[in-house]
Amino acid sequence: MILDKLKQRIRRRFYTDLLFVVITTAAVFAWLGNIDMLELIYHYSREYESWELDELVPTGFYLILALCFFSIRRWRDVQTLSRLSEEQSLRHSITRYPNRRALDRLLVSKVRQSDFPLTLLMIDIIGLRQATMNYGLSMGDELLEKVMQQVSERLHSNELLGHWSSEQLMLFAPAINDDRRRELKQAIGNLSISLSPEGPADIHFICVSVVVESRAKLQLGLEQLEDALYLSHARYIREA
Repeated sequence: MILDKLKQRIRRRFYTDLLFVVITTAAVFAWLGNIDMLELIYHYSREYESWELDELVPTGFYLILALCFFSIRRWRDVQTLSRLSEEQSLRHSITRYPNRRALDRLLVSKVRQSDFPLTLLMIDIIGLRQATMNYGLSMGDELLEKVMQQVSERLHSNELLGHWSSEQLMLFAPAINDDRRRELKQAIGNLSISLSPEGPADIHFICVSVVVESRAKLQLGLEQLEDALYLSHARYIREA
């Protein structure tokens, strides 16, 4: 929402500035034509030849070209920085995987009709918050990176993993069959991660999935996915 408002503001400023340039250019042209600027330069250049006033025109022309070259290079720099900033805003600061903003954009505008039926898996990381509270943020970051690595190793090239929240992951798996969906859920659900190779498992996973048949049912599918994760998490707590 904030990004959209900023884009609209920049677009309005662009058209306002463009209109200002056109109007002032027309006004300056009329004013210079009224006082015959070039004729004045020619007259004074003959009268005060030592001042080299006649060189103002070619020098000014060169200055325009130089400023155009400078502006183009700065515009390209701004474009590069803009793309870099946008890329940074779509990645998790620790793991560099797509964040929720990137997943939202993917689901809203990038999903093609050929990607349906679309399988979405939501993964709840059990124990990450407690480990962070017990051992500090650096250990929590290390565990989070290990989690992303472990889950990513079980994915195919057309399956995308990203952060949905601080302790939840979203897996985007377009047009996969039921066997692959069950295989993913089982593989992720069986994962366990320890703080040390010899220690007991500290991190466990709950994985739920939903199959979205069409773009029109995408929002409903996300709601069903979050409800299923909530129920699975509550059942895990009761059984623990």
